[in-house]
Amino acid sequence: MSKLGIVGLGRVGSQILTDVQNLNLFSEIILIDTNKEVASGEALDHSHIQGLSNSTNIDIRVGDYQELADASFIIIASSAPTDPNEGDRVLLAQDNRQMIEAVMSQIQQVTQEAIVILISNPVDTITYIANRFDYPAHKLIGTGTSLETSRFKTLIANHYKIDPKNVEAFVIGEHGQHAVPVWSKVRIHGMSLDEFEALTDVPEIDKANISAKVDQVSMDVFYQKGWTNAAISKVTVNIIQAIALNQRSIIPLTTINYEFGLTDSAFSLPTLIDREGVIQRFEIKLNQSEWIQLKAAHQYIKQTIKQVSKTDK
Repeated sequence: MSKLGIVGLGRVGSQILTDVQNLNLFSEIILIDTNKEVASGEALDHSHIQGLSNSTNIDIRVGDYQELADASFIIIASSAPTDPNEGDRVLLAQDNRQMIEAVMSQIQQVTQEAIVILISNPVDTITYIANRFDYPAHKLIGTGTSLETSRFKTLIANHYKIDPKNVEAFVIGEHGQHAVPVWSKVRIHGMSLDEFEALTDVPEIDKANISAKVDQVSMDVFYQKGWTNAAISKVTVNIIQAIALNQRSIIPLTTINYEFGLTDSAFSLPTLIDREGVIQRFEIKLNQSEWIQLKAAHQYIKQTIKQVSKTDK
């Protein structure tokens, strides 16, 4: 069994701690937060689960970066406080840039082996900044549009009244308003949308409406609940499981990018991962509309990086 580190025990980090225990992949989980009392409380609360018959006995404790030297995974969920009345992820960029610089400077000193999963927003910009540090690029993975992908599949499935797992679809680009739903490759259990609609006599899907909702539904959660944590936690746990079990899964993830001639940023593409981290990013064929949207996403992320980088540390 291996060791997991979680940096940041806010609502997202806490939810990940809850969900990751069910994987039965870790014998130790190290919690790091600037508020050690909160981290200690989370460790204590989650230890109380372990008396139940359906739980695993895991050593969950507050620690420091030195204890991550032999970690298999490190999750960075730290974030500046968010305003429930303002859901723009980019507004977090400056404070979270300082956070990721502080965290990565500590991590690079103790390990070069752990898979680092980045969640903090804006995750594409944060992933790019993390790559400025002396750390293997294939081990730095942003959750990117993997969450948008699940939302996209669910929205399509809701229209057709089918199980979302029967929807083959994904989203690329930015985690946010410039996410790019790749409609040209959507299939329903291998069938094109036209074929499926003809065979089932269901109404034609409104692609523009679904595309608009892919990011908007996250804002709906944010404005109503005040935060999002459940879905992104499951996304993170799914990535960990795929890597730890060497499943060689293809998931839309954010890493530093060179594809399509678009450089100096980080955005999501379908990405093959195994126990070593990123193996390959796929420079897929896009239709003209999707290509234009991807270029816009790249430019938006690049501009955010530029704006953040202007500010002195």
